[in-house]
Amino acid sequence: MEEHEELKVVIVVSSTLGIGLAANRAAVLATGLAMHIPSLPGQNLVTKDGIELLGFTQIPIPILTAKPNISFLELCKRGEELGCKIIVFLTRAQGMRSYEEYKKSVAETNYNDLDIDAIAIYGDKKSVTKVTGSLPSLR
Repeated sequence: MEEHEELKVVIVVSSTLGIGLAANRAAVLATGLAMHIPSLPGQNLVTKDGIELLGFTQIPIPILTAKPNISFLELCKRGEELGCKIIVFLTRAQGMRSYEEYKKSVAETNYNDLDIDAIAIYGDKKSVTKVTGSLPSLR
């Protein structure tokens, strides 16, 4: 069995974000996923005529929209209780000029006061589906 057969990865964005901001958050969270799941990217590919194509994710990463009545903190809590790993994107990151500025801002904020507007969640398929299974796809 492939190591990724039981892994599920989902990105959830706020329904209040425009498509550009939602796409930005998905891209940022995907880079974090690659860092935390080093085996996620596939190997480079080679065309018949010898041109190398750089590899990308080996599993699908659906982009879902959070329902307005469910908080991201609640999604994080439910995911963590089921053993999932969560990467968060804070609204404030959009206007930060450096990662150091962002890091300082986070250090000055309690967890329950974070302005989360997107998350990546990964773990075993059943657990991730329990947390995100009722959320609609980003449209």
